[in-house]
Amino acid sequence: MRRRWSLFILNFVLAWFISFISGDVEAADVSFEHLKDIDVQRIVKDIKTLSHENFQGRQAGTVGGQKSADFVIRRFEHLGILPAGEAQEGMERSWVQQRPLSATVVSDEVTANFTVIRQSRQPYDVNLRLKADFLPVLDSPSVNVTAPVVFVGYGIDDPARGINDYQGLNVRNRIVLFLRGKPTSYSRWVTHEEKEQTARKHGAAGFITLTGPLLNRYEARRGLANIPLAMYSAAPDTRPLPGIWISGNVGDTLFTSQELSLNDIQTRLNEGKPVPVQDLGIVAHWRWQSQKTSGKLINILGTLPGQDPVLRKEIILIGAHRDHFGKQAGLVFAGADDNASGTALLLELARLLEAHKTDLKRTIVFAAFDGEERGLLGSKLYVQNPTHPLHNIFTMINIDHVGAGNGKLTVGLTRIPQSMGARAADQAGLSERVSLYGYFPGGDHVPFYEAGVPTVTVVSSGTHAHFHQPSDTGDTIQPAVLERAARYALALTWMFATGHKDDWFEESSSSDSRS
Repeated sequence: MRRRWSLFILNFVLAWFISFISGDVEAADVSFEHLKDIDVQRIVKDIKTLSHENFQGRQAGTVGGQKSADFVIRRFEHLGILPAGEAQEGMERSWVQQRPLSATVVSDEVTANFTVIRQSRQPYDVNLRLKADFLPVLDSPSVNVTAPVVFVGYGIDDPARGINDYQGLNVRNRIVLFLRGKPTSYSRWVTHEEKEQTARKHGAAGFITLTGPLLNRYEARRGLANIPLAMYSAAPDTRPLPGIWISGNVGDTLFTSQELSLNDIQTRLNEGKPVPVQDLGIVAHWRWQSQKTSGKLINILGTLPGQDPVLRKEIILIGAHRDHFGKQAGLVFAGADDNASGTALLLELARLLEAHKTDLKRTIVFAAFDGEERGLLGSKLYVQNPTHPLHNIFTMINIDHVGAGNGKLTVGLTRIPQSMGARAADQAGLSERVSLYGYFPGGDHVPFYEAGVPTVTVVSSGTHAHFHQPSDTGDTIQPAVLERAARYALALTWMFATGHKDDWFEESSSSDSRS
């Protein structure tokens, strides 16, 4: 009898093991108790701390950026998270992955104006108000320039794809004005960095950009409107052109004497038609000082090792960028929503997952990336010099600006079936509040996507009225939006970290499409 009972137990265990390795065991659902443990007030408190003036906008390469790195390290140490950064030969891992990085800081005294020269009229000046009418491009060098303005459409020079906005124009020692984004008829994504490089190649002395009146889907979805936005435009190893971002209202003023309105001009450009607007009869004058400081690009990396002897080699990498624009032109860009919110949520996930670390089969790596606003510098550094092999990364989950919106979440999935994103939404009780898309062209997930890693991007849906503005402060954060983002991120991470399904990921998925 005892032998028969032993055989029964042996057969049961053997059957379970076969189902385990064949992928028939379902992923463990995140329990209600886990979701109930989310502490939204703790997340809000961390956001307000990181966006406080003490951190001076967390600009990469500055003292404020270093302070934010130290804050994350202290929290990881307090939680019992283990270091997962770089290690020198013969030494244990550190918390950091870092490289030298210079930072540009624009002085408090910034002026910009236009002199409008129109036929049969006396020249007159249009003085621009900082923040309301314009912002300097934040990696601009010191400048004191006066030059005519030439309109160059969207500022794209790509004859192979049928567009050359500089054709027939002499812009040498002039300031070029171009619209943000790209024509709807142009398939390729184009960055500000590329536009700045194109203007420099053609000999321009500087550039002006603005958001046109016809918003694309992304601009409309994010509620960006026609306000000037904080941005960088050049690669860190180049000397950039000076530039400014102007409001749509100022842009309309500059085109008032033209045959076509700015709306009509953008319509024609979107349709691939030529426009009769080039010389605007305007002379621009800007003046400010910029100072370069030496600092470091600092990624902070922590880990919770998986408990399964086989699956622990697979990594769930959860990332959120820590940096913002710093203190520039006398304005503090606090970056509460973008992205103190993602960083604070990362810390809350670390707390919750550490409390249940014995249930984790796969290894979790937490990455507080630096330099996202400078062109994804931190995530690019990781992908180029991974502290864990990229082929071991099961998925990369990127969390960015999740502190404001309309109460819903926008989730982008690549190389992951959308059914998995939907399942996480269902487990979190958010099936009606999560919209699933494919690839997003901007964010720290991009270098991982380009390296072949499956990615998930989590952002809050709806209008982000303070996006890249000094007004992105802690008092604008919406706790209900944060709570839903936390529920979804926890459910998703738990599903990936505890499940055994081998068919979750596909070599090429229908979800891997641009939206």
